[in-house]
Amino acid sequence: MKNIVHLAWKNIWRNKVRSGIILSAIAIGLFAGTFSNAFLTGWILGTVNDDIEMQYSHIQIHDTEFLANYDINAYFVRNEVEEKIIESGLSAKTAYRLNLTGMLASPYNAIGVTAKGVWENEEKQVTTLWKYIPDTLGMYLTDDIRMPMVISKEIAEKLKVKLRSKIVFTFQDVHGDMQSLAFRVGGIYKTPSLTSGVFVKFSDIFDYTGLPAGAVHEAGIRLADIETCNIVYPQLKNMFPDMDVRDWGELNPAMSLYFAYTDFIGVFMLGIFLFALSFGIINTMLMAVLERTRELGMLGAIGMSKSKIFNMIMLETVFLTLVGGLVGIVLGSLIALPLLKNGIDLTFFMGDYLEDFGFSSIVYPVLNAKMLIQIVGLVLLAGMLSAIYPARKALKLKPLEAIREM
Repeated sequence: MKNIVHLAWKNIWRNKVRSGIILSAIAIGLFAGTFSNAFLTGWILGTVNDDIEMQYSHIQIHDTEFLANYDINAYFVRNEVEEKIIESGLSAKTAYRLNLTGMLASPYNAIGVTAKGVWENEEKQVTTLWKYIPDTLGMYLTDDIRMPMVISKEIAEKLKVKLRSKIVFTFQDVHGDMQSLAFRVGGIYKTPSLTSGVFVKFSDIFDYTGLPAGAVHEAGIRLADIETCNIVYPQLKNMFPDMDVRDWGELNPAMSLYFAYTDFIGVFMLGIFLFALSFGIINTMLMAVLERTRELGMLGAIGMSKSKIFNMIMLETVFLTLVGGLVGIVLGSLIALPLLKNGIDLTFFMGDYLEDFGFSSIVYPVLNAKMLIQIVGLVLLAGMLSAIYPARKALKLKPLEAIREM
């Protein structure tokens, strides 16, 4: 076997021009495949993480009736949940919120919104929305303005309001009475996702709800990452059997679907590259086999078994594919590495169109061991499949006929 490996390696370099061309083609294809895979994975993961960090958190806890119709009476007592989470020793940040549906009106327009009553310092530890307020567009629930409200850029445009403009929020309290509160725009945020909620201080709005002391509608829990969420989520479900506990995937099924198909889409795209390259590999190896008819026939005549000839052709094809593939993977990884931190800004040719559909305009590629192992595995598989036809062609050669032709 050692001799066959050595012979197969030497054979691929016998025609350096032809081997160089197919190696270059494989390297370019795998370079494009590796970089595209890293780009696509980073794009999807970035979009999912943006949604988690800006509005959903990794896990949310509600009363079992709340998400059905956002009923103001479907509340729970904060202390009862908070004490259990603290006792469990769970390493997580938790923010408690009021969720009030109503109408937000300016002198020019009115729209339906869900206003979240939050404790600002607590909320900053769980969501990153406050980071998306430009210095020129205020601050996150600042004390400089009485009754401040933070709104999205989209809402500001619909209501035709700007910083410090007066807006009125009208909602129904627990007794069914209408409450109208005047707020001022304290901050306007612009995010790369479709986040469009409004935020007010818990203390500014709670007294008008008619809810009992300590009542909240939502607990948002932020964990280290999605993998940690997958571990903690079942624990919280068991901890709160009489409450509605949902992870980010249940709260946003569309994003969950994108995330679930991340690996599949990456492998599918790479498979397309390799499928196209396989035709070139088959053609190259078939030419190599046909050119060596006499040589292969002689090897058979002097006693080399068909299985060894088959293995030799297989090894030649795998070596050719693997060398070109590894060069392409290394090049793709080297190009992607500096972009892992800096990202790729797509606004220079797509503007803000991506953000209109909830996708970030800045993409941070993702490279990990799992992805690289998958790529190498696909390269080997492509090499082995591409070798079957040329190797079978070599087996059909008849040693005696080859000797007569010499």
